[in-house]
Amino acid sequence: MRVILEWLRPGVKVKRYILLQLISIGGLVYAITTLIFRENMSFRTLIAYIALITISLFGTIYSFILAQRSVLTATLKGLAYKGKNVNIRRLIYTESVLKKGPKVVIIGGGKGLSNILSGIKEYTSNITSIVSTFDDGGSTGRLMEQMDILPPGDIRKSIIALSESEPIMEKLLTYRFSNGKVDNHSIGNLILAALTEIMGSFPVAIEKMSKIFNVRGRILPVTIGKAKLCAGLENGDIVVGEANIKPRVLETKSKIKQIFLKDAEVNTADGVIDSIREADVIVIGPGSLYTSVACNFLVNDLGKAVIAAKAKKIFISNIMNEPGETIGYTLAKHINEIERYIGKHILDYCICNNGEITKDMIKDFNQGQSTPVNIDLDNIQNRAISIIQEDLVITAPNSIMHDNHRVAEIIIEIAKTKKTGKLNLLRIKKKHKLAFERLDSKDKKQQKNSNNKEKKKKESIAKEKETLKKQKEVVKKVSAKSNNLSGKATKKPKSKSAIKTNVKNKKN
Repeated sequence: MRVILEWLRPGVKVKRYILLQLISIGGLVYAITTLIFRENMSFRTLIAYIALITISLFGTIYSFILAQRSVLTATLKGLAYKGKNVNIRRLIYTESVLKKGPKVVIIGGGKGLSNILSGIKEYTSNITSIVSTFDDGGSTGRLMEQMDILPPGDIRKSIIALSESEPIMEKLLTYRFSNGKVDNHSIGNLILAALTEIMGSFPVAIEKMSKIFNVRGRILPVTIGKAKLCAGLENGDIVVGEANIKPRVLETKSKIKQIFLKDAEVNTADGVIDSIREADVIVIGPGSLYTSVACNFLVNDLGKAVIAAKAKKIFISNIMNEPGETIGYTLAKHINEIERYIGKHILDYCICNNGEITKDMIKDFNQGQSTPVNIDLDNIQNRAISIIQEDLVITAPNSIMHDNHRVAEIIIEIAKTKKTGKLNLLRIKKKHKLAFERLDSKDKKQQKNSNNKEKKKKESIAKEKETLKKQKEVVKKVSAKSNNLSGKATKKPKSKSAIKTNVKNKKN
C-alpha cells in the first residue's frame, strides 16, 4: 500500500497518464462491445463508434508512452547508482517536484549552515548555499598556508549536507588519517584542494566536486578574495584571524565590540548577487553569530543585495549562546547585532526556539559553558519583524541543535505565503501545517464581515437618529396642539348682563 501511495504523490506525473489510459481502455471496450452486440446501426452511428475506437487506441498508446518516459527519465538519472537499489519513484518525485520548489538562499557557515541545508533539500532543489570563507583554524588553516587556497572546511560540510550520495560518501569526506598521516587533514578538504590545483579555480573545484557527489542545489563561496577576519574587543584589543577571536575573548573576558576585515576591498564571488536577486526567500544563520554569519556581510555589496532583494528575509537564531562570542546574549541582542551588519529593519522573520532546555541536557551534551538564548521581544529594535517561536530542540553528540526538518517546513511555508508579517499571528503546528493562502482569504473574509457589521451598526444608528427626530417632531406637534386647546379652555364665559348689552346694541 505504501508503494502505491508513493506513486500517487503529487507531481510525479504518473497518475495523469494512468487515468488517461484507464479512460481510453474503457472507451475502447465500450465501443467494441457495442459494435459486436448491436445489430441495427445507422451509417452515422457506425462512423462515430469507429472514431471512438481510434481515439481510445491513440489515448491508450500515448498515455503508456508518456508514463514510461517519466519512469525511464528517472532511471537514466539513476545510472550513477550502478549496482545499487535505485528508488525510481523517489527519483521521479525529486526530478519533477523538488525542481519546482521555491528558490532558497542560505547565508552562513559551520555546523549550523550544514544542518539547515540537510533539512531544506527535502523540500526543494533550488538551493544556493553562500558559505563563509574566513575560517583559518585547524585543518582548513593549515591547507590555506600549505597550498595557498581558500578555506575548504565549511564548503566541504555544505557538500556533505546537500549530497544525494550514500552515507559512505559522508564518512569518506569527513575521514581523517590517524597517527599524523597526511597532516590529519580530512579527505574532503584534500579533494577540494586537489581539484583547485587541477582546475585552477576554487569555485570551479566546488562545482566539479558537487557534480561528483551529486549535490542538490548550488554551493558558492561568499568571496574568493583572501582577507583576515578581525575583531575589536570592548577592552580595546584588536584580534586578527578568525581562529584567534574566541580564545582571546575567553582569556580576556572582554566581549566583541565590532568585527571587520583586514583587507577592506573584498568583493562577492560570481553568482552570489544574482542568486540573492532571484531568491524567493533568504535565510541567514544559524551559526556562530560573528565568525560564521555576520562576517559574510563585511564583503562588499552583499548587504546591499540582501536589502534590495524582493525575497523574504529570515534570521534563524541560535538555540544556545556560544562561549567566546555571545555569552549572555538574548534573542533581541542577536537580531539587533545581525541587522547592525546588514541594515536596520531589514529582517521580515526570526525563527527561534522556545522549547525547554534542562540542566541535565546541558550537562549530558557537553554544553556546560553555554546558556539558552532567552526571548525578550520588547528589546528588539525592528518592531516589524515576525517572531516565530517553536520547540526546535534536538540533541546530538556534544551539541544541542535545531530540528532541521521542522525549520525547513517553516521556511517553505514562509516562501509560499504572499505576504510578510503574518506568521507572528499564529503558531505553526508540526503535524498540521497551515495554508497561508487560506489564512489570507479567511482574514479578508473576517475583515469583510467586520466591515459589514460596522456598516450595519452605522445604518442602525442612523435609523435610530431618524426615528428620534421624527418622534421629537411628533412631540412638538402634539405639544403645540395641546397648548392651543388649553388656551381655548381657559377663556371666561360672558356674563348675562354682557349678553343683554350686546343684544341691545345689535337692536339699535
